[in-house]
Amino acid sequence: MEAIKTRQDQRIVNSDVTLWEEDGIVNFSFEEDTIINADLVIQMFDEYSEINCLNDRLSLLNLEGVEGATLEGLSLLNQKLEKFSSHKAILVNNEKTDIIGRVMANSFNHKKPTKVFKSALKADTWMN
Repeated sequence: MEAIKTRQDQRIVNSDVTLWEEDGIVNFSFEEDTIINADLVIQMFDEYSEINCLNDRLSLLNLEGVEGATLEGLSLLNQKLEKFSSHKAILVNNEKTDIIGRVMANSFNHKKPTKVFKSALKADTWMN
């Protein structure tokens, strides 16, 4: 899968998004310098089409490697996650990812509980 990465004002197209399910939690992890945009989200859900068959799963969105995001990308990601998630935890690790996480948690309509965490342990406790 490809994501747009930015390094020293250059655009490099070769980043990975890793997705796996463990103990009923669907985990999303982004490689360093990833920009979440609509194209990335579409590719992610096309490539991992088995996600579309899941129901009532917990989602852990780890934004640790994310460099930036578009509102369109975050909105589309939220819509896709709403379809199969019972809860959405957003894990952040710095000021930039905290802002992105809070935009995602506070700027869109959520039918399912959604919360931002700075600790994976606290996110896990909240989901279980």
